[in-house]
Amino acid sequence: MKTILLLLVSLSVILGACTTEDEMISPLWGIDFSTENVAGFATGTVDRFEAETKTTYIVKAANLRCAGGNIYKLSYNFESGDIMEITLAKRTAENNFPFPGNSGENQLLSATFNSEMLDLTHESKISVQPREGENKLATVTRLQTLGHRLYDGAIGRVPLLK
Repeated sequence: MKTILLLLVSLSVILGACTTEDEMISPLWGIDFSTENVAGFATGTVDRFEAETKTTYIVKAANLRCAGGNIYKLSYNFESGDIMEITLAKRTAENNFPFPGNSGENQLLSATFNSEMLDLTHESKISVQPREGENKLATVTRLQTLGHRLYDGAIGRVPLLK
């Protein structure tokens, strides 16, 4: 009985220690998945230009999370309490996501600001670049709307979450 118990414990330790690189590193993004608690380490701002007014939103937390298949949700939570969510389709190793893009390529699908859908123009795009040294993503956002609003900024140290 002791031998069987020892064998089962040893087997569970060995199986727990054996993780493949695919389980740790995202094949699409080339960096490791992070835990939820590092979302608050993101840095950067997004400026909103509307007519003659400029409003700067300072990021409090950010993350990129898989929403199923090749669809990802990029979330920015700002110190002001405002929230921006951007939906992306990741289909290639390329780092750029144009709107509306082509179905076989990376696409910027939609964006919301405080749950309000932004009416994006074809000038809208986002770049999401892995930073292997810090195991995070750097994002550059340029969202132009039909209502003549522009959201333009860069947010770094964005973790990739499962």
